[in-house]
Amino acid sequence: MLQRLAVALGDRHSPAVAERVAAGLAEVRVRWPLAPPGGDAFADDFASRLAKLDDLTRLPVEDLFLAWWAGSGDSAGIAAFEAAFAPDIDRLVARFHKLPADDLRQRLRIKLFVGTGASQPKIHDYTGAGSLVGWLRITTARAFVDAVRVDTRRRYEVELDEVDVLGVAPGGTVRDQHQRAELATAIKRAFADAVSRLAPRERTFLRHVTIDGLTLDQIASTYQVHRATVARTLKSARERLLTETRSGVLAHLNIEPDQLNSALAMLDSKLELSLSAVLGESSTLEA
Repeated sequence: MLQRLAVALGDRHSPAVAERVAAGLAEVRVRWPLAPPGGDAFADDFASRLAKLDDLTRLPVEDLFLAWWAGSGDSAGIAAFEAAFAPDIDRLVARFHKLPADDLRQRLRIKLFVGTGASQPKIHDYTGAGSLVGWLRITTARAFVDAVRVDTRRRYEVELDEVDVLGVAPGGTVRDQHQRAELATAIKRAFADAVSRLAPRERTFLRHVTIDGLTLDQIASTYQVHRATVARTLKSARERLLTETRSGVLAHLNIEPDQLNSALAMLDSKLELSLSAVLGESSTLEA
């Protein structure tokens, strides 16, 4: 491993650097005796991070190893990372107490170790220029601020445009406009209520799809479950949202189903289309 590192560093390699790396790796073995040996994979990752540093007099070898280990996707590495920095994460979670603590922790885990959309896992950005705990505090604070902004904007509610939902053009009489507005309000309220009654896992997976932009495989990897389990959970959420939104609209308006006639049929079809997109029957989710 040290030989491969020396080749990767080229002219920047020196006996002093080798000694610091060897001492750091010895500390790694004491701290995490069950950690993988690393070998060439760690050497390559280590060298790529050091290539971004101007000063090699201070090498946080333990931090760099932990970043590599957790960033490799190994669940044991992620667990070791979270255990090492649990007090720091707990303090930041407490500062953002208006959001569910479990949601914040999962958002951070995804940002650090999974990535979202086209973004790679954030842990790969750590270069060793400073301590890992300092880098983590800044990254976590930014992630939680973003979570607050998203929560304020979305509130777990998919906005449904009343004109699109009803399938009619704007205009008409004052009474028509009033009825459209009343129905749109009922739809939005019923949908939000239906989301709030989902099982925690259904709601979490739904959020990962709609807000975090994760695929089925990414969700499955994060929670260490089979891809089919994720698909079944999202299917269950979709069916419940359809059923409960429809019944919620009827209850809110205090009317019978046949009183909505074509409008209710349009509502059903629009909800089917909206939820299909929301819950992952698109090519993006299947990617």
